[in-house]
Order: sequence, then C-alpha cells, then structure tokens
Amino acid sequence: MADEEEISWPYTNAPCLGIRLKAGDGEEYPLGLDNEELVMIDTGYDGELCLPGYLYEELGFNMWEEPEPDEFGLADGSSICLKAAQGYILIPKLTLDPFHVRVHSACEEDQDTDEIIIGVKFIKRFKLLLDGPATKVSVLL
Repeated sequence: MADEEEISWPYTNAPCLGIRLKAGDGEEYPLGLDNEELVMIDTGYDGELCLPGYLYEELGFNMWEEPEPDEFGLADGSSICLKAAQGYILIPKLTLDPFHVRVHSACEEDQDTDEIIIGVKFIKRFKLLLDGPATKVSVLL
C-alpha cells in the first residue's frame, strides 16, 4: 500500500468525504469555489446521496424531481419513501470532473435527515481506507 497515493479527510464522529453538490440548474453548494462540505459516509444507506429536505429544495432538486419516489428498506424491516432527482457530486481534492448521482430526500418530514449522507452506491466507485487511529478517510489512487 506504500506505493499508492491518497487523498484524505479528517473526521471526528463519523467517517466523511469533502464534497460539493451541483444541481440540475448549475447551482452549487457550498458557495465559494474552494469550499467543500464534509459529508458523512453511511454504509447503511444503499443510495448515492441523501439531503435534508430544506437543502434539497433550496438547491432546486424538487424542480428536477423524478415522477415516482424510490423506496428503501430499513434495518428494522420497514421501508422509507425518498424523493429522487438527478444531480452531481464534485470532489475538488480528487478531480475536477463531476460524478453524476441520484439525489434523494425524505418524502415525509418526520423521516427527514439532519445531515447530508453519502451512501454505498456512491462510495463503491472508490478504493477507500478508513484509518480509525488517525481519524481520517482516504481515497487511494
């Protein structure tokens, strides 16, 4: 592994990646070209990207929404309905090219998330190293 280059992000409570979001109309979050948002990696979420409802609407994903929501199974056997739209994730430390993703947000307010979540379908694109003692996540190149 010493031969591999890596790009890393420190974390405190949960493993995360530094990303930027881009909506269908070109609006980006966070604002400022050099800014990135540290986003939690959740291996229990099978999708690519899940946003809190306020951010989903603020970035206009509701204007590009798919006609039918997606349904995801939860660990307790129940399911959750998630609105879906197309968008992009940018990882400035890694590449200038955006990654096309399916963006989700809860259909019901009482099932909404407080955080931006990166799921399994997105992280499968990368070789990740979770270094617990160093409290960092690295993408190995």
